[in-house]
Amino acid sequence: ALTAQDLLVLAGSLPSGLPEDTYRRLMAPLAARGVRVVVDAGGEALRRVLPHRPFLVKPNHHELGELFGCAISPTDLDMVAECARALQQQGARNVLVSMGGAGAVLVDEQHRQHRLAAPQGRVVNTVGAGDSMVAGFLAGWLDSGDYGQALRLGTACGSATAFTLGLAEKADAEALLEQMQ
Repeated sequence: ALTAQDLLVLAGSLPSGLPEDTYRRLMAPLAARGVRVVVDAGGEALRRVLPHRPFLVKPNHHELGELFGCAISPTDLDMVAECARALQQQGARNVLVSMGGAGAVLVDEQHRQHRLAAPQGRVVNTVGAGDSMVAGFLAGWLDSGDYGQALRLGTACGSATAFTLGLAEKADAEALLEQMQ
């Protein structure tokens, strides 16, 4: 029932017992319908979806390094951008790399590179921070159509969750957006 007006987010590690191409198999029939798919996963699950041109992939810098068989420091922005562009050459339209306290890098489908430092705060729990980043990014992009704005909101949402027990509230993300001005 999904159409070109829809976004589908495939996130997380696949449960044991499911084949590594599960995300790819879910995506394959949707590509012809123009459904925008976001994949927030690492390893083979991510690699196998690239030929289906996902709208967005969001590896963290560790997952990005694993895909290319190297360790990537979050301070090596040239390497992060180079690997993100390599994922685009393999099919990803937009690549958002989360780097914890070092912020995030986005290489968008116009091949522009965006870099944003993480806001200041005390990390309490990182569970759900990546999911919050994806949700904020998509909300920002759907609202504005602007990748820079989407990156700002995504970074604020992901950071707000990292600075909170559980998931952050809207007010937490808004406060960080003010700090990021």
